[in-house]
Amino acid sequence: MRLHRFYIPTPIGSDKNLRIESEDMIHQIRKVFRLGVGDKVIVFDGSGFDYICEILETEKSASLMSLQVSEIVKSRFMPERQVVLAAALVKKDNFEWIAEKATELGISRIIPVVAERSEKKFLNEDRLQKILIEASEQSGRGNIPTLEKMIDFSDAVSMSIESKIVFHTEGEKWQKETGKDSGPVMIFIGPEGGWSDAELEMFQKYNIPTYCLGSQILRAETAVVAALSQVVF
Repeated sequence: MRLHRFYIPTPIGSDKNLRIESEDMIHQIRKVFRLGVGDKVIVFDGSGFDYICEILETEKSASLMSLQVSEIVKSRFMPERQVVLAAALVKKDNFEWIAEKATELGISRIIPVVAERSEKKFLNEDRLQKILIEASEQSGRGNIPTLEKMIDFSDAVSMSIESKIVFHTEGEKWQKETGKDSGPVMIFIGPEGGWSDAELEMFQKYNIPTYCLGSQILRAETAVVAALSQVVF
């Protein structure tokens, strides 16, 4: 039977008895999944390990739950390569979908970028953070990617990350060999309508190579999944 996974932000370490005080988590366990005393769940703290726990007791007030760790195992998936996604802002639901899928695929950091053609200039960071956590719980990932503050395009391009890659419909065709490097990398995905001419010139100014993923024109969210599948693994 597949056990449900839950993220807690505090380090677990060698603790055998855990006190859960998150009302949201307790509500999920008790009311959504209908679990009680004697049932098992998995909790993880972002360290790369899953803690299999038994529910010892839960207060009727739903403000406290006690768990006992019975086994510690490595998480199913921990990203091996540090990949930073600089994603131009797109419509709300689409950007949330991007954040979810990027988390499942193993992104390390997500940087929302305000590009010239971005239609949206605001993000609900709390909601996005919740999406990152839920995607990590569901996918078996052992840590949570970092959600950075929204920044302007010029600040993203000038960030001090040695290896950067741009994906654009008119770039050089991507080759499988290009993505074999296992070092840290920052990838740029444009908004609806693509990068502007001025932004493409800025990439050239900073000697950031531009690649395309095929002759077809991809939606921004599709391009994220296609690009990450090439560079994360």
